[in-house]
Amino acid sequence: MGQDVLDYFLSSLGALFRMRRIYPPGTKQVLQSARQASQKLAEWGQPVRMTFLGNDTIVENRRIETIPMSFRALFQSLQQLGFESVQIEADTGGDDLMAWIETVVSKECIPYRGSKIAAGSLKLERRAEPRSVLTRAVTGYLGFLAEAQEVLSDLESRKSEGLVRAREVVCAIVARLAVGRELFQPIREMKNFDDYTFTHALNVCVLSSALARALRLSEEMVNAIAMAALCHDLGKKEVPREILNHNGPLEPNEWLLMERHPSCGARLLLDIPGVESANPLLPVVAYQHHMGANQSGYPKVQGRLPQHTLHFASLLVAVADVYDALRTVRPYRRALTVAQAATILIRDALSGKLHKEYVSSFLLLLNVLAAGRRVVLSDGSCGMIVETHTGYPLCPMIGDEQGRIRDLSDPSAPTIWEVKEDSTGDLQ
Repeated sequence: MGQDVLDYFLSSLGALFRMRRIYPPGTKQVLQSARQASQKLAEWGQPVRMTFLGNDTIVENRRIETIPMSFRALFQSLQQLGFESVQIEADTGGDDLMAWIETVVSKECIPYRGSKIAAGSLKLERRAEPRSVLTRAVTGYLGFLAEAQEVLSDLESRKSEGLVRAREVVCAIVARLAVGRELFQPIREMKNFDDYTFTHALNVCVLSSALARALRLSEEMVNAIAMAALCHDLGKKEVPREILNHNGPLEPNEWLLMERHPSCGARLLLDIPGVESANPLLPVVAYQHHMGANQSGYPKVQGRLPQHTLHFASLLVAVADVYDALRTVRPYRRALTVAQAATILIRDALSGKLHKEYVSSFLLLLNVLAAGRRVVLSDGSCGMIVETHTGYPLCPMIGDEQGRIRDLSDPSAPTIWEVKEDSTGDLQ
């Protein structure tokens, strides 16, 4: 039933486009079509996201193989004009729809940013020659990176239009993840870019989106988490660059400056018009992402917060944040391998610093603890994973050196302490 309502809205939007091409603006036929489209959108009750990526047409998380005639002309015009992302808010009225359709009919330049509709290009590089999946993924990734740089610059300057542009980037990322793992894969491979803060923000956005999807969260929550992840480190603009890129351990006074960035980021986001009312998760994640599931991190609060006070999105983003930081080249160390990064995630989960279930789901997403992987256990013994328990890979079945099968889900069993490098090079 819900999908039918969305299809009815798209058809009515296509009808509005057809009517406007036939009749002048403000005529009875155009006004009636706009009113019907607005009513169908209200029945749907959710934002509508349309993304055009190459030959892929995606509405929400559904790739449309054959575009129905009722809105084919509209979609073709959008693609011809270079629109790659369209986000229509749930409370968009007929006047807003007519204003946007007017720009489409008149073939005005993109992007379009109204109070309820954001549409534009994500500046993805295009080449005529055939490319491998990895090359296409890298190209798309770099396109998102360039767009994210502009978005974060706007947000750092407290420009409210940065929120609209951030939604465009996030919607395209989520749409790519809905189509497949094409964009997610190179995040595991690419780990040395010039501007760490911008690159890290986009990496954490993509990884958090993938993890939120794996946890089967709603599309609305996936988008909200992706937005929060993209903005989680905005407070680092208040930290001196020489501290961010310090080659070696920080001095205590330098750590105090570094530990200010979550609160600085939350304040910066709260100063942006529209964040507190429409995107309240952004400052929450910015403030909490370093606190730790057991509140051993920072910022420190007086006393201890009651259990379960930290927002689950903050704990989810923290897992992606730590993983990408470990996998990225820094001035003071080389990038860790996937196996080394996974080992640290596991130890942080077991100590309570990171949320154990989110680490478990993240490692399942990365396929790190698959059958055949060699591990070292907390009792010093070595073994190979034989079988992974569904949904909880931190406690698999292990075949040890004596030929025994050990079930790590047994409370008396040891835990995984180290993930060994794969001899095939898969975990390099």
